[in-house]
Amino acid sequence: MKQCYICGVEGNTREHVPPLSFFPKGFRTDLWTVRSCEEHNIGHSKDVEYVRNVVVSQRNCKGTAHELAQSAAFRSFERSAALFFQTFQRARSTVIEGEEIALFQLELPRFERVMKAIAWGIYSRETGKTYEGDWRIFSPTLLLTDDLQGVPTTWYSFRKLISALPFTPTATPEPTVFKFGRHVFNDTFHVAYAFEFYGGFHVYAWSA
Repeated sequence: MKQCYICGVEGNTREHVPPLSFFPKGFRTDLWTVRSCEEHNIGHSKDVEYVRNVVVSQRNCKGTAHELAQSAAFRSFERSAALFFQTFQRARSTVIEGEEIALFQLELPRFERVMKAIAWGIYSRETGKTYEGDWRIFSPTLLLTDDLQGVPTTWYSFRKLISALPFTPTATPEPTVFKFGRHVFNDTFHVAYAFEFYGGFHVYAWSA
């Protein structure tokens, strides 16, 4: 495949899937790449850095790869105080399950752009084609405002439904950083992916 994994134009560069910055040094063996145009390779690099820093800040993540990636995030904050305040400017403390944690507001469009790009990349790598539709993104790891208020919403039912899908696991180069499963719906035109980052941050992506 010589087309960009997202837009289908000529792919004259290669992009890592997931992005290279998600993988700390020591965890970069045989990483996956796909063909990309320049816009979809370097055009969203700031979003990638922001989302990587958000993911490694989550208490659910664990392991050596997570610790090294978190150290890389701290270094990016040291280089850019603006990035730090942009990420955590609305942070506040709360207690969940007896543990005091910091809550901060996520820039959801940036998060979705990066996760959609990963879904497009995996689809391209698996099928040799560019998926021409869009993706829906949902992360059960992230807390919604209703979660904190204890208000039942349709998201509770949705979480239960999507987590019950039979995802087929796929071997990845560095599973302590990233692994995923695949579910193909009966009509074969739609697919869902279950991503796991650093052993604890979960994201679902499904074709729309």
